[in-house]
Formats: sequence, C-alpha cells, structure tokens
Amino acid sequence: MSWTVRRIMEDDYGCEERTEEELDRVLVLLENEKGETRILTASDSNLRRMEIDEGSRWPEEEFPETDIRAGL
Repeated sequence: MSWTVRRIMEDDYGCEERTEEELDRVLVLLENEKGETRILTASDSNLRRMEIDEGSRWPEEEFPETDIRAGL
C-alpha cells in the first residue's frame, strides 16, 4: 500500500523549547489510496535529506519514527 504526504506541519513543543541536540520535529500527515490517514513525527532534516515534501510518496519501508495518530 502506498502513502502520500498530504501535509507537513510544525510539531508543537508545548511551553518548553527544544534543546540544541534535539532535531526539528514536524508532523507528517499521510493518506493512502483507501483514504486512511496516519500522522507521524519526523525530523525536518531527514525529510529534506530524503527529498520528501507535500505531494511526495512516502517510502513504505520508512515508518521509522513515531506514528502518533494512526487511523484518524
């Protein structure tokens, strides 16, 4: 099953700021051909390295980071 990146949003760090060691996190909204959605957290630098942007296909083997809201 293939997933498409529908939206990339800044992650909410709450009232605390991220540390210098912590990578910039973003939320990635994915949708498959059945209309199912997932929201993952990912590092922005990893997305850039993999050349993933809104509208891109998400590599199936790349669900490496936290799936925070599967099935929304």
